[in-house]
Amino acid sequence: MKVLLVEPPKKTWGVMGDYIAPPLGLALLAGVLEQAKIPVDIIDCNAHGIPFSGLREIITEAKPDIVGATALTPSFDDALQVMRTAKKANPNIRTVLGGPHVTFTAEDTLLHHSEIDYIVRGEGEHAFLDLVTCLERDKGFASAKSIAFRNCNEITISPDAPLIDVDSIPMPAYHLLPMQKYHFTVLDKYATVLSSRGCPFQCTFCSEWRFWGARWRPRDPKRVVDEIEVLHTKYGRESFWFGDDCFNHRSDHVAGICDEIIKRDLDISWFYQGRADSVIKQKELLPRMRASGNLMVQIGIESSTDSELMRFKKGLRTTQVKEAIDLLRKNDIVSQGLIIVGTREDNADSIIHKLNYMKWLNPDFPIFTTLTPFPGSDAYEEAKTNGWIQSKDYSQYDMSHVIMPTEYLSRDQLSSILYWCFKSYYMDPIKITKGLLSKNRWNRKIWKHMLKYIGRQILSSLRI
Repeated sequence: MKVLLVEPPKKTWGVMGDYIAPPLGLALLAGVLEQAKIPVDIIDCNAHGIPFSGLREIITEAKPDIVGATALTPSFDDALQVMRTAKKANPNIRTVLGGPHVTFTAEDTLLHHSEIDYIVRGEGEHAFLDLVTCLERDKGFASAKSIAFRNCNEITISPDAPLIDVDSIPMPAYHLLPMQKYHFTVLDKYATVLSSRGCPFQCTFCSEWRFWGARWRPRDPKRVVDEIEVLHTKYGRESFWFGDDCFNHRSDHVAGICDEIIKRDLDISWFYQGRADSVIKQKELLPRMRASGNLMVQIGIESSTDSELMRFKKGLRTTQVKEAIDLLRKNDIVSQGLIIVGTREDNADSIIHKLNYMKWLNPDFPIFTTLTPFPGSDAYEEAKTNGWIQSKDYSQYDMSHVIMPTEYLSRDQLSSILYWCFKSYYMDPIKITKGLLSKNRWNRKIWKHMLKYIGRQILSSLRI
């Protein structure tokens, strides 16, 4: 049974610039299949510059029995196109789709998209392996967990599989990826690594905590740095993005990773997304984190008021965000802060308050995002129930396009205000001067990138 995993051609998010990200999820799946002696290969269309028009020939030549892909909500249509292309190449190919989007829309997806044969729900390593094994043995799916498929005219959804021991998962199959192709505008030769799975918090706008089982499961720090060392020494990766939902949840985990990096004298830089309150709890660790290569932290600021943070179930206060940003600056760690505009209660005044709050907080790299109703989130269920969702174009579910109006603002008005927030912050002469003259080299690089991005946005608006 030969498996081909495909990362489809994708459009990049403009604010992130020119980047190609390694498909870590597919590499993890491939590692598990290889361990089970199942032939597998990965085609990364983005890294190889393969358009959909060229994918059919590649699939035909590869002659796989199974073609699999992963679907985040904004890339769902791209993943569907992979399934269609596989069926055109050979109608007998079994097509499998996994990822957060289809996990939470499994029944609806199978009902409306005949090009998909099977859906893997939740974390996919063991479930996908079980599915492949069942197909290989042709003995039905009685033992398979966390999958969905058509059974005559009905949709069958099997029971959830137990959560995986994250330290039991083998090294991702990096040798199947063109590692030299991966880059990020300001991160140069980079790779993504997971040091944990899941999140113990239950923010209303997020579906990831539910996808990973509403628990935080850390990997052994030594195994994490073993992986980083391989990526650094064998593949020349210099910058590492921890793709964890909540990297800094526990101090001993962070300290263990820092100590391993320092002990091995790895000359690398690394970045993560985490919580502001954990930055405060770990303030004594910040110098060690910086010494081990931590250059940036992505903080979920989310709101400018405590009342809205409570509605988000964030478990955070605005005063904690301010303290965290100041601590990061004191330790020469760049802060990227994300704040949400377009909540149901938002009006022009409340969004101006959010903009002014961000200017007062003064994160190095603020990002204004729109409230996006991702399937699987509480926000999606509320919006769906109340009929607030006005776009089913999933390619726009990227936190930069407006999907819903507020009580007071239309989608077009929100789009204009979102653009204005970016322009107002990044075109501030004082902030430009401080950014471009910052002592932190990486901070200067970010500001140059963001000014180019805002400039392109302004030119685009003038053409209209």
